[in-house]
Amino acid sequence: MCINFDLSSAEFKEKYEEKKPLLIKGAANTESFSWGDVNQIFERSDVASSDFKLSLAGIRPKEEYVESYWDIGKLRHRLIKPAVYDLLQKGATLIANKIINEPSVERISRTIALYTKRQVVSSAYLAFGTQDSFRSHWDTRDVFAVQLIGRKRWIVHAPSLEAPYFTQQSKDYENLFPRPEEPYMDFILEPGDVFYLPRGWWHNPLPLGEPTFHLALGTFPAYGMDYLLWALKSMPEIREARLSLSCWKNDQEIIMMLARSLEELISSKQNYDLFMDKFNSDIRVQSPLALEIFGNNGTIPDSARLRLCSQNSHGKEDGYIIANGTKLNLDPKGIRLISKISSKPGITLHELISEGFDTDSNTIKTLVTELCRLDILELLRDGDEKI
Repeated sequence: MCINFDLSSAEFKEKYEEKKPLLIKGAANTESFSWGDVNQIFERSDVASSDFKLSLAGIRPKEEYVESYWDIGKLRHRLIKPAVYDLLQKGATLIANKIINEPSVERISRTIALYTKRQVVSSAYLAFGTQDSFRSHWDTRDVFAVQLIGRKRWIVHAPSLEAPYFTQQSKDYENLFPRPEEPYMDFILEPGDVFYLPRGWWHNPLPLGEPTFHLALGTFPAYGMDYLLWALKSMPEIREARLSLSCWKNDQEIIMMLARSLEELISSKQNYDLFMDKFNSDIRVQSPLALEIFGNNGTIPDSARLRLCSQNSHGKEDGYIIANGTKLNLDPKGIRLISKISSKPGITLHELISEGFDTDSNTIKTLVTELCRLDILELLRDGDEKI
């Protein structure tokens, strides 16, 4: 599914990212999305997981709409369909979080990931009534809401706690940081509209008594707190961190030495680079299988469309790339090749060869085939858009 953000990734980062909301009318082409996609998203979800929810005056207990049964010695779970239908008719919202291996969702998710250069986690929300799924709240990650079917009213308030961390949920902090009275925005999200909301902004999406389905794509960068926690894991290597403490009078010198050691740790570019390498090495991209090619010792055709299995091409400026947990050192030609693919997701092998790398076409084809086999590059499926 193609999304026209109407402004460059750099302009979005400068003017909106973690700063203020952005509503882009008609940004997504929804013609290829249908109720068949909606049903399949929920059909293939793990209904026993805490990531699958039904909300009506709070989160409903699983036993109300999920049954367990033994299937040839294996415990399985399935939706009690009449119960789900009844709850939806009463105004419930059906929610699936952390969606994976759903092509219709993955295309949108990857579009957001490449646009923001961040890891993305997808959620789906379906409703037919008028009750909100949650009362007004803030999220602890930036979110792109993509309205795919029907409409929804969004009431947005400015943040009362700037840039909350994931442990700072609004339900636990709303008395300390109450929601402002005057709305910042009040609008209807229609099919094809995309709404960006930074973390910490109060919001309440309201169904309008008609079928409505939207995806919420949460983006996850590395935070300063993540860097601090990573650095603290190195502190046991420092003698003072292993000493016992008794009282402030006796321990001030130890504490001051610890503070200096921590400052030295986090002020080191080498340590910062190690942290960012580790952070990006932990990210996985759900790239499609191509068993007929790589399981059969084949090579990819010239018409194959290519994309890097990474959102942000981390390390490229320093002569390496990290994709799907693999760190690959690159020579100048390799850097140029990876740069071309990352700057033009969906480029064909033929187009890549035509760029002219002072290398014969067979060498490029062999290299690209091997990078695909290693899950550093991926082959786009039919229907995947150039982004």
